[in-house]
Amino acid sequence: SKGIAIFHINAPADTDCKIRVNVKQDIHGSLTLSSAQMVEEYFEEEAPAEEGVEAKANDEGGDAKVEDKPKEATPAKGKPKLKKTNLEFSIVRPLDWTEAELQKEIEVEVDMANGDRIVRETADARNELESYIYDMRDKIISESQLASYCTEAEKTAFSSLLESFENWLYEEGFDATKSVYIKKIDELKKHGTPIENRQHEARTRPNAMSMLQKTIQKYTSWLNTSAKDASYAHITDDERATCSDKLDKASAWMYDMLDKQGELAANVDPAVTVEQIYGQNKGLNDTVSPIMHKPKPKPKVEEKKEEEPKKEEQKKEEEPKKEEEGGAAPEPMDTSEPMEAS
Repeated sequence: SKGIAIFHINAPADTDCKIRVNVKQDIHGSLTLSSAQMVEEYFEEEAPAEEGVEAKANDEGGDAKVEDKPKEATPAKGKPKLKKTNLEFSIVRPLDWTEAELQKEIEVEVDMANGDRIVRETADARNELESYIYDMRDKIISESQLASYCTEAEKTAFSSLLESFENWLYEEGFDATKSVYIKKIDELKKHGTPIENRQHEARTRPNAMSMLQKTIQKYTSWLNTSAKDASYAHITDDERATCSDKLDKASAWMYDMLDKQGELAANVDPAVTVEQIYGQNKGLNDTVSPIMHKPKPKPKVEEKKEEEPKKEEQKKEEEPKKEEEGGAAPEPMDTSEPMEAS
């Protein structure tokens, strides 16, 4: 049997140190080596203690004798310390695939996924065909659904086609491919979609026509009342003529389409579609609304009258000039009588 993994650590061969490894389990449940360290223990030497002078005292308190005796320094051991060195390592997994083997298995997985997707999409297409057959078969015979929007000939032909497709689906067509189911659905929709469109147009046409009629009435009322309104005096006669012409054409088109549609039965294609009605309404808004909401021109700001300040400045400048030209003003004469000496 093959091992799960082999770890190679590049440790020095001439050292007798401990190797500390950190082994973890990854998200896939496999063991992996996250780090490897070489741990060395050493002692840091402290500064030696020096003893140069030795004093001896007399036990009775006599004179002290001092002798100088040099001694050799003795190193003292400190606390042990650890030195950690990260080591390089490699992992070999005998059970791992090569790149070629991995790519081969990936291709197999993709093929399996594509096969599952095709099976799922084929089943969805078959269910869609089956649902469409049952749904349309009931609707074309129901007066509250599609019966009034298809002719008897269309109803007979469509019912016969639905029945034949139903028989085919439960016999040789049960194991058909996705493309065949899609082709069958498209063939049935060629008959069913026009009938469904008639129902949709008949149900949404009244609201669309009502909206267009309200739009015409709104702009016509504004055009009539704004002629004498001073707030719309900035709108020109040409712009009013453009609005009036657009309203007349839209109104004529609307009543013409209503007459044509009123002559048709519900089981034939309509004379006018809801999309065309929305287009007429949009064209009317695009033409009249910008003119109706045209902003008034800003009033012209009158230039400030600077003539009066200029005249005052000129007067002030002329007064000192006159004084300079005429000299100093004459002093008033003394008309008082002289006082008599006593």
